[in-house]
Amino acid sequence: MATVPVSSSHGLKPVVVGVGPSEASRAGVAWAAEEAVLRRLPLRLVHALEWPPGAEPHPHVAHPERTWSAHFRAGGEMVLREAADLVRERHPDLEVDARTADGPRARVLVQQGAEAALLVVGAKPLNVVEQLFVVSPLGVTLTAHAGCPVAVARRQQVTAVDPHLVVIGVDGSANSREAMTFAFEEAALSGARLRAVTVRHLHPGRPTGGEGDDVENQSRAELSEATAEWREKYPRVEIEYRVKYGHPARALAHTAAHARCLVVGSRGLGGFRGMLVGSVSHVLLHQAICPLTVVPPQGGPAAY
Repeated sequence: MATVPVSSSHGLKPVVVGVGPSEASRAGVAWAAEEAVLRRLPLRLVHALEWPPGAEPHPHVAHPERTWSAHFRAGGEMVLREAADLVRERHPDLEVDARTADGPRARVLVQQGAEAALLVVGAKPLNVVEQLFVVSPLGVTLTAHAGCPVAVARRQQVTAVDPHLVVIGVDGSANSREAMTFAFEEAALSGARLRAVTVRHLHPGRPTGGEGDDVENQSRAELSEATAEWREKYPRVEIEYRVKYGHPARALAHTAAHARCLVVGSRGLGGFRGMLVGSVSHVLLHQAICPLTVVPPQGGPAAY
């Protein structure tokens, strides 16, 4: 592993962001830097050197293998320097640590996540067709195996239409406690209001009349109960409740379209009529328009 010289981390867990040469990566770096400033944490920029099959990262032979290897590694360090310069230009007082690591991106970032308070990756915006057919193995792997919250920031959503709104999907399961804590912290630190959303996956559709009122009232009561502990801890956070109907991922993506970020748990089958957050988080990796943060339960696995 190689590093670009930086200042001390003072023992705090950093915000870690994967760095590459793409516009999507730069979006992730910008969003991660803002989160680090908000949370008063150091920022760690990580570039994975994915060597081609058969390549030797540390060759003990003369030209041309050694020369090619040196150029490949230097290219990765250049990407890191450019990202670090971008961050320091916008946030000159932010503590920045930049490093390269040999290996596939997913494995490198999962390993880095074991030391992180938050792991961030940038992602390009997907059109409707891509949402249906494009698979995101990196996002799925990170949300399944990283031992910390994972945020996916898309390029055109770095500046949110409503930066003072944080949305959390609530399913009523015990596994959603860490997600609730993250969402309330995000709202409190950014001065945003919090929108707690539950989705009723009912058939054939939204109930009407007296039945609809009963479902709405019961759902809001469940949301109030699910957030009660955190309302006491964060009394200054303004909270609103929303009950949506239909497919959970689509409903959450729609209600959070212009939010600062959308927060969900990584898995869990809760009491709110079967809102399966494990599969929902995977669908949201493709459909969420705003930055998406997936929070694992405490003590979740971090192996790859």
